[in-house]
Amino acid sequence: MTTRRKFIRNTSIASMGIVTVPGFAYKKFSVTDKLNVGLIGVGLRGTNHLQNLLLRKDVNVTAICDIDENRIAIAKKHIADANGKSPKVFGANEHDYKNLLALQEVDAVIIATPWLWHTRMTVDAMEAGKYAGVEVSASNTLEECWDLVNTHERTGTHMMILENVNYRRDVLAVLNMVKQNVFGEMVHYRCGYQHDLRHVKFNDGKTAYGKGVEFGEKGISESKWRTEHSVKRNADVYPTHGLGPVA
Repeated sequence: MTTRRKFIRNTSIASMGIVTVPGFAYKKFSVTDKLNVGLIGVGLRGTNHLQNLLLRKDVNVTAICDIDENRIAIAKKHIADANGKSPKVFGANEHDYKNLLALQEVDAVIIATPWLWHTRMTVDAMEAGKYAGVEVSASNTLEECWDLVNTHERTGTHMMILENVNYRRDVLAVLNMVKQNVFGEMVHYRCGYQHDLRHVKFNDGKTAYGKGVEFGEKGISESKWRTEHSVKRNADVYPTHGLGPVA
Protein backbone atom coordinates (compact mmCIF):
# COMPACT_ATOMS: atom_id res chain seq x y z
CA MET A 1 0.00 0.00 0.00
CA THR A 2 1.28 3.47 -0.83
CA THR A 3 1.97 5.52 2.27
CA ARG A 4 2.08 9.29 2.43
CA ARG A 5 5.86 9.04 2.87
CA LYS A 6 6.26 7.01 -0.32
CA PHE A 7 3.94 9.35 -2.19
CA ILE A 8 5.93 12.41 -1.12
CA ARG A 9 9.22 10.75 -1.95
CA ASN A 10 8.09 9.51 -5.37
CA THR A 11 6.45 12.78 -6.40
CA SER A 12 9.52 14.72 -5.27
CA ILE A 13 11.77 12.55 -7.43
CA ALA A 14 9.41 12.90 -10.40
CA SER A 15 9.28 16.67 -9.96
CA MET A 16 13.08 16.86 -9.90
CA GLY A 17 13.16 14.96 -13.18
CA ILE A 18 10.78 17.44 -14.77
CA VAL A 19 12.78 20.44 -13.63
CA THR A 20 16.15 19.11 -14.76
CA VAL A 21 15.19 18.36 -18.37
CA PRO A 22 15.48 21.71 -20.18
CA GLY A 23 13.25 22.86 -22.99
CA PHE A 24 16.27 23.20 -25.27
CA ALA A 25 17.16 19.51 -24.78
CA TYR A 26 16.35 18.93 -28.45
CA LYS A 27 19.30 21.16 -29.35
CA LYS A 28 22.56 19.23 -29.41
CA PHE A 29 25.16 20.60 -27.02
CA SER A 30 28.71 19.35 -26.54
CA VAL A 31 30.73 19.69 -23.36
CA THR A 32 32.62 22.57 -24.96
CA ASP A 33 29.52 24.56 -25.91
CA LYS A 34 28.56 27.62 -23.91
CA LEU A 35 24.98 28.37 -22.95
CA ASN A 36 23.73 31.68 -24.35
CA VAL A 37 21.70 33.51 -21.73
CA GLY A 38 19.59 36.65 -21.95
CA LEU A 39 18.48 38.67 -18.95
CA ILE A 40 15.06 40.31 -18.83
CA GLY A 41 15.28 42.81 -16.01
CA VAL A 42 18.63 43.98 -14.66
CA GLY A 43 17.59 45.81 -11.51
CA LEU A 44 19.16 44.90 -8.18
CA ARG A 45 18.12 41.24 -8.39
CA GLY A 46 18.79 40.90 -12.10
CA THR A 47 22.25 42.43 -11.65
CA ASN A 48 22.96 39.88 -8.93
CA HIS A 49 22.08 37.10 -11.39
CA LEU A 50 24.28 38.76 -14.00
CA GLN A 51 27.25 38.87 -11.65
CA ASN A 52 26.84 35.16 -10.89
CA LEU A 53 26.60 34.31 -14.60
CA LEU A 54 29.78 36.26 -15.33
CA LEU A 55 31.66 34.03 -12.89
CA ARG A 56 30.92 30.99 -15.04
CA LYS A 57 33.10 29.75 -17.88
CA ASP A 58 30.27 27.86 -19.62
CA VAL A 59 27.91 30.82 -20.15
CA ASN A 60 27.70 33.74 -22.56
CA VAL A 61 25.49 36.70 -21.68
CA THR A 62 24.28 37.60 -25.15
CA ALA A 63 21.38 39.99 -24.47
CA ILE A 64 19.96 42.21 -21.75
CA CYS A 65 16.61 43.99 -21.45
CA ASP A 66 15.40 46.75 -19.14
CA ILE A 67 13.41 49.94 -19.62
CA ASP A 68 15.66 51.73 -17.10
CA GLU A 69 18.66 53.12 -19.01
CA ASN A 70 20.67 53.48 -15.80
CA ARG A 71 20.35 49.76 -15.06
CA ILE A 72 21.35 48.92 -18.62
CA ALA A 73 24.50 51.03 -18.22
CA ILE A 74 25.35 49.26 -14.95
CA ALA A 75 24.84 45.83 -16.53
CA LYS A 76 26.98 46.68 -19.56
CA LYS A 77 29.79 47.84 -17.28
CA HIS A 78 29.70 44.56 -15.33
CA ILE A 79 29.96 42.63 -18.59
CA ALA A 80 32.80 44.82 -19.88
CA ASP A 81 34.69 44.52 -16.59
CA ALA A 82 34.43 40.73 -16.91
CA ASN A 83 35.85 40.95 -20.43
CA GLY A 84 32.57 39.77 -21.89
CA LYS A 85 31.34 40.52 -25.38
CA SER A 86 28.98 43.50 -25.60
CA PRO A 87 25.39 42.16 -25.43
CA LYS A 88 22.45 43.12 -27.56
CA VAL A 89 20.32 45.61 -25.66
CA PHE A 90 16.53 45.90 -25.53
CA GLY A 91 14.51 48.49 -23.67
CA ALA A 92 12.64 50.63 -26.14
CA ASN A 93 9.36 49.87 -24.38
CA GLU A 94 7.75 47.40 -21.98
CA HIS A 95 7.27 44.80 -24.73
CA ASP A 96 10.76 44.97 -26.24
CA TYR A 97 11.64 41.79 -24.33
CA LYS A 98 9.78 39.89 -27.06
CA ASN A 99 12.48 40.92 -29.53
CA LEU A 100 15.08 39.47 -27.16
CA LEU A 101 13.14 36.20 -27.08
CA ALA A 102 13.24 36.08 -30.88
CA LEU A 103 17.05 35.97 -30.96
CA GLN A 104 18.71 32.81 -32.24
CA GLU A 105 21.67 33.52 -29.96
CA VAL A 106 19.58 33.18 -26.80
CA ASP A 107 19.05 29.66 -25.42
CA ALA A 108 17.72 30.61 -22.00
CA VAL A 109 16.50 33.66 -20.13
CA ILE A 110 16.47 34.84 -16.55
CA ILE A 111 13.43 36.95 -15.72
CA ALA A 112 13.87 39.35 -12.81
CA THR A 113 11.24 42.00 -13.43
CA PRO A 114 8.39 43.45 -11.34
CA TRP A 115 6.01 40.69 -10.23
CA LEU A 116 3.10 41.60 -12.48
CA TRP A 117 5.25 40.77 -15.52
CA HIS A 118 6.53 37.39 -14.36
CA THR A 119 3.87 35.10 -15.82
CA ARG A 120 3.37 36.84 -19.16
CA MET A 121 7.12 36.98 -19.78
CA THR A 122 7.64 33.35 -18.76
CA VAL A 123 4.77 32.20 -20.97
CA ASP A 124 6.23 34.16 -23.90
CA ALA A 125 9.66 32.63 -23.22
CA MET A 126 8.25 29.10 -23.29
CA GLU A 127 6.31 29.92 -26.44
CA ALA A 128 9.60 31.01 -28.00
CA GLY A 129 11.28 27.76 -26.97
CA LYS A 130 13.58 29.40 -24.42
CA TYR A 131 14.34 27.78 -21.08
CA ALA A 132 13.11 30.28 -18.48
CA GLY A 133 14.38 30.89 -14.98
CA VAL A 134 11.86 33.24 -13.35
CA GLU A 135 12.23 35.05 -10.07
CA VAL A 136 9.76 34.52 -7.26
CA SER A 137 6.94 34.61 -6.91
CA ALA A 138 6.43 33.83 -10.63
CA SER A 139 2.67 34.44 -10.54
CA ASN A 140 0.10 36.61 -8.79
CA THR A 141 -3.09 34.58 -9.18
CA LEU A 142 -4.14 30.95 -9.39
CA GLU A 143 -5.03 31.55 -13.03
CA GLU A 144 -1.46 32.60 -13.72
CA CYS A 145 -0.19 29.46 -11.99
CA TRP A 146 -2.23 27.41 -14.44
CA ASP A 147 -0.97 29.54 -17.33
CA LEU A 148 2.57 28.43 -16.48
CA VAL A 149 1.61 24.75 -16.16
CA ASN A 150 -0.55 24.70 -19.29
CA THR A 151 2.05 26.48 -21.42
CA HIS A 152 4.73 24.03 -20.33
CA GLU A 153 2.53 21.04 -21.15
CA ARG A 154 1.52 22.48 -24.51
CA THR A 155 4.97 23.62 -25.67
CA GLY A 156 7.23 21.10 -23.94
CA THR A 157 9.50 23.98 -22.95
CA HIS A 158 10.52 24.07 -19.32
CA MET A 159 10.81 26.78 -16.73
CA MET A 160 12.09 26.92 -13.18
CA ILE A 161 11.05 29.22 -10.36
CA LEU A 162 14.23 30.64 -8.83
CA GLU A 163 13.13 29.93 -5.27
CA ASN A 164 16.45 30.33 -3.48
CA VAL A 165 15.13 29.33 -0.05
CA ASN A 166 14.76 25.76 -1.32
CA TYR A 167 18.54 25.52 -1.39
CA ARG A 168 19.42 27.01 1.99
CA ARG A 169 21.61 24.68 4.05
CA ASP A 170 19.07 24.36 6.85
CA VAL A 171 16.25 23.58 4.41
CA LEU A 172 18.36 21.00 2.57
CA ALA A 173 19.34 19.48 5.92
CA VAL A 174 15.68 18.95 6.84
CA LEU A 175 14.98 17.51 3.37
CA ASN A 176 17.81 15.04 3.89
CA MET A 177 16.38 14.10 7.28
CA VAL A 178 12.98 13.45 5.68
CA LYS A 179 14.61 11.23 3.06
CA GLN A 180 16.43 9.35 5.83
CA ASN A 181 13.08 8.75 7.58
CA VAL A 182 14.18 10.61 10.71
CA PHE A 183 10.63 11.86 11.34
CA GLY A 184 8.73 8.76 10.24
CA GLU A 185 5.61 9.15 8.13
CA MET A 186 4.94 12.82 7.39
CA VAL A 187 1.25 13.66 7.79
CA HIS A 188 1.19 17.42 8.44
CA TYR A 189 3.24 20.41 7.30
CA ARG A 190 3.35 24.04 8.37
CA CYS A 191 5.29 26.84 6.76
CA GLY A 192 5.74 30.57 6.89
CA TYR A 193 7.98 33.46 6.04
CA GLN A 194 8.69 36.71 7.86
CA HIS A 195 10.20 39.67 6.05
CA ASP A 196 9.23 43.05 7.47
CA LEU A 197 9.77 45.70 4.80
CA ARG A 198 8.33 48.64 6.77
CA HIS A 199 11.71 49.86 7.99
CA VAL A 200 13.81 49.19 4.92
CA LYS A 201 15.22 52.02 2.88
CA PHE A 202 16.93 51.28 -0.42
CA ASN A 203 19.77 53.63 -1.21
CA ASP A 204 21.71 53.02 -4.43
CA GLY A 205 21.35 49.27 -4.00
CA LYS A 206 22.36 49.21 -0.33
CA THR A 207 19.89 48.48 2.46
CA ALA A 208 19.79 50.53 5.67
CA TYR A 209 17.44 49.81 8.55
CA GLY A 210 15.52 52.10 10.86
CA LYS A 211 15.16 55.08 8.51
CA GLY A 212 11.71 54.37 7.14
CA VAL A 213 10.72 52.84 3.87
CA GLU A 214 11.21 54.61 0.55
CA PHE A 215 9.07 53.55 -2.39
CA GLY A 216 7.51 54.94 -5.55
CA GLU A 217 9.62 57.53 -7.32
CA LYS A 218 11.88 57.94 -4.28
CA GLY A 219 12.79 54.27 -4.31
CA ILE A 220 15.68 52.51 -6.01
CA SER A 221 15.08 49.54 -8.33
CA GLU A 222 12.51 47.13 -6.81
CA SER A 223 11.56 49.51 -3.99
CA LYS A 224 9.85 51.63 -6.66
CA TRP A 225 7.14 48.99 -7.05
CA ARG A 226 7.50 46.20 -4.49
CA THR A 227 6.15 48.03 -1.43
CA GLU A 228 3.02 49.01 -3.37
CA HIS A 229 1.93 45.36 -3.30
CA SER A 230 2.01 45.28 0.49
CA VAL A 231 0.23 48.64 0.73
CA LYS A 232 -2.61 47.84 -1.69
CA ARG A 233 -3.11 44.07 -1.51
CA ASN A 234 -4.65 42.20 1.41
CA ALA A 235 -2.81 38.95 0.77
CA ASP A 236 0.36 36.97 1.27
CA VAL A 237 2.08 38.61 -1.69
CA TYR A 238 5.27 36.56 -1.46
CA PRO A 239 4.32 33.01 -0.49
CA THR A 240 6.91 30.81 -2.18
CA HIS A 241 9.69 31.19 0.43
CA GLY A 242 7.47 29.23 2.77
CA LEU A 243 5.69 26.99 0.28
CA GLY A 244 8.78 26.08 -1.76
CA PRO A 245 10.61 24.08 0.94
CA VAL A 246 7.39 22.42 2.14
CA ALA A 247 6.48 21.41 -1.41
